Amino acid sequence: MQQKTLVSWLKAILVLFGLLFAVLLFLVVPFMGQQAISRTKEAAFLFWPCLVFIWILGIPICLMLREAWHVCCRIGAGRPFCPDNARSFVAIGQYSLLDCGLLFFGNVMLAAICLLRRLPVYPPAVPIFSLLLIFIGLAVAVAAATLSHLIYKASDLNEENQLTI
Repeated sequence: MQQKTLVSWLKAILVLFGLLFAVLLFLVVPFMGQQAISRTKEAAFLFWPCLVFIWILGIPICLMLREAWHVCCRIGAGRPFCPDNARSFVAIGQYSLLDCGLLFFGNVMLAAICLLRRLPVYPPAVPIFSLLLIFIGLAVAVAAATLSHLIYKASDLNEENQLTI
């Protein structure tokens, strides 16, 4: 596959993911929250705090998409193995770890609130799904750190090759 075609596909995937993520954050999640409130009226006070928290969880993901876009632009410019791409992957890994920590903290807080107020709002699917998301986030962080290391190594080899010519 040609480099420009590859970059075009990668950018299209990033745009599509960003659009789907925005629909999820701003349409699906509020709708599901309203559905949950209609079933459990005593938990209505949790709607806005949980919604804002989920929107905050979306910020690191948007920052990861921005870094991935920068990587695609550098690949398109013919610089796939540069230190800037390695730094972008480090940032992607850090944002992923930040999101994992925030998600874990949010689950602990929600469980504590539900226990203290004796609310039946916290179904078992929530911590299971959250643990799955945390696992995926940790896998993204490890993959990003690995790619960062490999790109740094390739960048060093590229510099050495340019110096010998």
